[in-house]
Amino acid sequence: DTEAIRSWTVPEWNLILWLGALLSILLILIIWAWLRRRGDQKRLRVQEKRSRSQERKLAKVLGERDVLDREVHHRVKNNLQVVSSLLNLQAQRLPDGAAREEFVRGKRRIDMMALVHHKLYGMPDLRGIRLDRLFHELAMSIAALFEPRSRTVSHSIEATGMVTDPDTAIDIGIIFCELLANCYQHAFPLVTGGHIEVEVRAAGDGSHLLLVKDNGTGMNPSSTEGQGKLGLEVVEA
Repeated sequence: DTEAIRSWTVPEWNLILWLGALLSILLILIIWAWLRRRGDQKRLRVQEKRSRSQERKLAKVLGERDVLDREVHHRVKNNLQVVSSLLNLQAQRLPDGAAREEFVRGKRRIDMMALVHHKLYGMPDLRGIRLDRLFHELAMSIAALFEPRSRTVSHSIEATGMVTDPDTAIDIGIIFCELLANCYQHAFPLVTGGHIEVEVRAAGDGSHLLLVKDNGTGMNPSSTEGQGKLGLEVVEA
């Protein structure tokens, strides 16, 4: 009697149908998840390709800007050297005396400004200037400028971790050169020499504090006034 057997197997057939429907739904979900993942991977590859393209464009722009900045510093340095050479030629036409000494002072001041731009031109990264490296190179050049007097004078620089933009570095560099030259020129009249201590630290409000000390003869109250004190006027300005 197949009818009786068929009636007995109805629950099993219903279970098979339910299982088949469930497997179909699972298969549909798996295919949908695979298609979605494939779409996400495709969009991710497109985004990565776009990001790499933008990074290359940005790197190219930054490279061009870096070259342009270096070229600007190089041209400024060359122009200052031309002015220095003209002052030197003019000084040679003057007899020894106060006028010739002022020409030499002006030439030396322009040489120091050109020196700052020359050192910036050689920095590896112009977006962030390391003041410790800049000051060390400037100090060595200033010391060579005042030889043989500077041979008996030592110096120390504390500016570790200080990084600034090129405009600020130029301002601080010119002030640093002016003060250091002032120390070599006036603080150590004796052959015993001495020591110059330089420190730069952040003031907390976006500005910088530059300290230049020496153990030389010191400054009397009238040393900041009168004729021939243009260097300190430049520093204050």
